[in-house]
Amino acid sequence: MKIVRLWLIVSCWIFYLPAQTVEEQEAKVQLALKAMGRAELKEALHLFEEVRDSEPYHPLAPLGALANEWMVNQGEFGYGVGNRQVLKDIDAVILGYRRRMIIEPDNYYLKYFLGLSNGLRARVQLAQKNYLGVLVSGYNIIRYFKSALAENPNDPDIVIAFGVFNYYVGLSSGFMKIASYILQISGSKEEGLAQIQEAAIHGHFSHYEARALLAYIYLNYEGNYDAARYWLKMLLDEFPDNYYYNYMSVGVELQTQNPRIELQLDRIKRRLPNMSPYTRSEYEQRLLLFGGIQALLENDLISAERELQQFIDQYYSEMDIDLGNACLQLGKVYDLMGQRQKAVKYYQRTIDLNNRTIMISEAKKYLTQPYARD
Repeated sequence: MKIVRLWLIVSCWIFYLPAQTVEEQEAKVQLALKAMGRAELKEALHLFEEVRDSEPYHPLAPLGALANEWMVNQGEFGYGVGNRQVLKDIDAVILGYRRRMIIEPDNYYLKYFLGLSNGLRARVQLAQKNYLGVLVSGYNIIRYFKSALAENPNDPDIVIAFGVFNYYVGLSSGFMKIASYILQISGSKEEGLAQIQEAAIHGHFSHYEARALLAYIYLNYEGNYDAARYWLKMLLDEFPDNYYYNYMSVGVELQTQNPRIELQLDRIKRRLPNMSPYTRSEYEQRLLLFGGIQALLENDLISAERELQQFIDQYYSEMDIDLGNACLQLGKVYDLMGQRQKAVKYYQRTIDLNNRTIMISEAKKYLTQPYARD
């Protein structure tokens, strides 16, 4: 009797799920991806939740809802709260994909999104410096991705995952190279970039993320500013008001000694009033960083010192790339002021972050050779 009652409850729940067509669900997912491209995360979350809570089933919806809720929570309540909450919620999403695989054993996308779910967990564990957890999650990522790729080896949405892993291993220490050997992954930066580019051009779900990732890599790790500018132009042509894309665009211009960044700054400032509290605080700090580097390029060393020092003193972010850049630029300011001891202090602080960005190699150069204008 209990089994019959349970079946009736489940049947009624399924019956009352809002009904859509496959095309309508796919169209709504694409709208959610575009909302993410505009950095309108609450709208994207709402759309993914609508798809997740209706039929027919779309495999991206559970993970899309989880990822956007994570980013919304980070913006509203801070990185710590957002990270702790997503780690609580992610097991239910993973369990949902496993149950769905019983219904659709031939749907390779379920394995792919299982891998991505573990990827999100690894991303949060990395921020928490839970390296054992990262290793375990990484094993699950590759296990599911390999299985999905075996069933559809030419799908760019799957290939991007191997691209990220290969690039990260190529950038990393011997420990990660050993892991790549065990998992039989090349660990080649060049192959990784080619795989991410394949997704950026041909991906169905991953093209926006792949383009942003390429811009980020070329800006911060490769120092290939023409390539970064290429992918950012593609993104900004479609999403001109995305504050993150404009933030990276400012970085490209400042790294190429161009202080004319008013357009990008104006776009960021227009979005500030509607940002979530922690996101707004982060971008207000970034405006200090940009202002300090812009002042350095214009030889206003007093303003550059003030704004860069204020940025460093107030720094709050999950990642330390901006902090390393600020310390590097402040070191340059002190070299130009003739205060070599202070310059060395900030170059060393950049190096100590050990985040493998181009700022590290530049700081090492100026640690032995004072910075001077060309």
